[in-house]
Amino acid sequence: MKRRDALSQMSSVLGLTSLGAAMTTAGSSARGQTETKQSWDEVVAAGKKEGHFVWSFFGAPGASTERHAREFEQLYGIRVELAPARTGDFEARWNAERAAGKASIDIRSSGSPENRRLAARGLDQAFGTLPAAIEPGVPWIIDPLVDVKGGNGHTLMTSAGGYFILVNNKLCPPGGGPRSYKELEDPKYKGLIVLSEPIGPSPGSRWAAYVWKAYGDDHLRKVIDNVKALTRAEIDAPKQIARGEYGIFIHPTQVGAADIWKLPKPHPFRLVVPEDGVMLLTGGMSLLKDAPHPNAGRVFMNYMLTKSAQQISADDAGGPFIRKDVTPKVPELAHFVTAKPFPENPDTYEFGSKLFFEWSAKAEPYLKAAGLRK
Repeated sequence: MKRRDALSQMSSVLGLTSLGAAMTTAGSSARGQTETKQSWDEVVAAGKKEGHFVWSFFGAPGASTERHAREFEQLYGIRVELAPARTGDFEARWNAERAAGKASIDIRSSGSPENRRLAARGLDQAFGTLPAAIEPGVPWIIDPLVDVKGGNGHTLMTSAGGYFILVNNKLCPPGGGPRSYKELEDPKYKGLIVLSEPIGPSPGSRWAAYVWKAYGDDHLRKVIDNVKALTRAEIDAPKQIARGEYGIFIHPTQVGAADIWKLPKPHPFRLVVPEDGVMLLTGGMSLLKDAPHPNAGRVFMNYMLTKSAQQISADDAGGPFIRKDVTPKVPELAHFVTAKPFPENPDTYEFGSKLFFEWSAKAEPYLKAAGLRK
């Protein structure tokens, strides 16, 4: 549901300009730019007064997460409290805290479907004008304000990445494929595939939703008939491919492939960029409803779009980022920057907030029929 009216009625808080200022272009008047700068200085001052904020994010903290927290604290003197949690654990904690009137979490970052679901339920809030989001000339992979400009809640896009098909070279020699997602329905791959389980906001759910939309029920059934096992251990599955326990993994992100990329060469595996297109994964960030430290949270959201913060992400092998003007540590793992997207790449607000889960559920009867789920 569009929420333009609610957005347009938001008045400035602590000197924030309205969200309409997010549309500021390089041709804005000097006076307008000065007003934006003055109001942002007030937000930063208010954030420093709050002193800290709580950042909840999907998964365990990595090297880039720790570096982001340290650099931000050095720049602004605002302490970052890290609260890693999978989707269900985050929601259980946050819902319990809010019910008790003691909400502690300010920022939630995850794959964009989770953030978009928060937006669809009215559980995020406006973050005002972020100078880094409207900096002229930045070559974005995806517009960080795409949802805000569309009147679809308040998700800030902060990262982008893509999936591979990971293949063991011995079990599936390079000359024999697969070269695309479509080819995975071939019976010659029967018993070779380990699939990220299509449950919640998982890589397997994205695969099931995307290919169902592109290729239909019959394709989904044929591929699942070739699956030997399901996994929820997306960190371990690439290692199983490298060891030859399975032939094909559907499907790791570049982050998931980074650990095995460190193995001695020649690698016993290959990363296939599918010929039918890359399934793009965008990462979002939400300023949560009832956030106790909203200004500190806004300052951090702005920081995460700066070139410095984005370079920290790119410094991780396979790290996701949203600016094209940074240098990825391992270019081979940054295929998503230039690769063509999967057909109709449905990484939209409608897809993320609703259809992601409806379409991925199309796999359920075939998983049961194949004996992969009770």
